[in-house]
Amino acid sequence: MSELEPRTALLIGALVIGVGFGVISRISAFCFRSAVLELLARRIGFQARAWAVAIATAVAMTQGMVAFGMIDLSESIYLSASLMWLTLIVGGVLFGIGMILARGCGARHIVLLAGGNLRSAVVISVLGIVAYMTLRGILAVPRISLEGIGTLDLDALGYGSQALTSFAGGSELAPLFVAAIFILVAVAAVLRRGVDNKVWPALTGLAVGLLIACGWYVTGVLGFDEFEPVRTESLTFTAPVGNAIQYLMTYTGASADFGIVAVAGVLLGAFAIAVLRGEWLLQGFETPHQLPRYTLGGALMGFGGVLALGCTVGEGLSGLSTLSVGSILAVVSIFAGAMIGDVLVRREIAPRAAEVQPAE
Repeated sequence: MSELEPRTALLIGALVIGVGFGVISRISAFCFRSAVLELLARRIGFQARAWAVAIATAVAMTQGMVAFGMIDLSESIYLSASLMWLTLIVGGVLFGIGMILARGCGARHIVLLAGGNLRSAVVISVLGIVAYMTLRGILAVPRISLEGIGTLDLDALGYGSQALTSFAGGSELAPLFVAAIFILVAVAAVLRRGVDNKVWPALTGLAVGLLIACGWYVTGVLGFDEFEPVRTESLTFTAPVGNAIQYLMTYTGASADFGIVAVAGVLLGAFAIAVLRGEWLLQGFETPHQLPRYTLGGALMGFGGVLALGCTVGEGLSGLSTLSVGSILAVVSIFAGAMIGDVLVRREIAPRAAEVQPAE
């Protein structure tokens, strides 16, 4: 049996990873928004622990592959020599606010859409359209303006890229040290006294973190083609959702890529679990005022996600796994935006405990 062509291997790998993420997210309700709200409520619950383990696993596995020379992340968007600090901050804050308004990030709404949630259909449609407008449409004008105002040339400052190793004088021990910190935090979160369920959040986080590392391997190794090079990337959902919508409209003149196929995989995986568990059910808006709130949330995530170069999965897992300074800045900004969004909706939705639950 002959080996698969790099492009075929890339697309198959993207589908498998997407299906895996959809299955895990549907079963566990894996949700960054809920993790943030758990922390704001001063408690470490299932979601916060799962995310801590996912980040630690993604960082450890990815940096391990880099250390052994299996993958090269130097050309990824997270490690460029241009640090667009202003767009990372503005985009992260806007994405965080939108995530709270829409009661879930893009990844979460893809999973909910697969279960028949029509509210998520609105959010994903608006997010994708606005994201594509920000990438290649009218909203690219303010994006480019912000990039021009707030961008640092790291080469000129004596740093080769956004990697922490560049800021640590090129020390090869820096990634291992940072990875160890993430692992210790994850272990502390899982083993926290008073927490009854320690196994399932750990397994959820391990599985998701492993999928992030697999994404780098698929695009950097299995899909490597010196004649038709592709950018090394892993899971992210803002720009790919926009590209997926554009692909559906121009199928005969377009070609699928890792992100588009991964989005399709998430839908398939989550749909399969929803059907098998008898959870597939058409759901709409409960009150008229929810429509503008969810629509605004989707628009803010579409615009902000492109500015920040990723979403809670794109920057919060894939970006952090590269140990990018820009990704750290983006994630902090998303968290800050979520805090602002929480303040904006606090009076609207009560009791507060209801908001901590994953969106449905």
